[in-house]
Amino acid sequence: MPRYVLIVDFFGALLAITGFMMAFRQAAVRRLIGKPPTASSIARQTDHDDPLTYVLRIAGVMIMVFGIVIGGMVTLFHLA
Repeated sequence: MPRYVLIVDFFGALLAITGFMMAFRQAAVRRLIGKPPTASSIARQTDHDDPLTYVLRIAGVMIMVFGIVIGGMVTLFHLA
């Protein structure tokens, strides 16, 4: 495989991992950006009042899917 395909695949995998962490492992991302943990992780309540939860979920899924799609498309176009 050419070097550019491997670079794009690596970048796509990096985006997919970053998006997964943002969407599904929010405690680590919150510590990274310096925001406090949600009330649900402290008092076992629902986190419907925290808008950062929804921002991280939506943006994380979008970034994860973009990384998968861009890496997959470049690889498939090279193999075709």
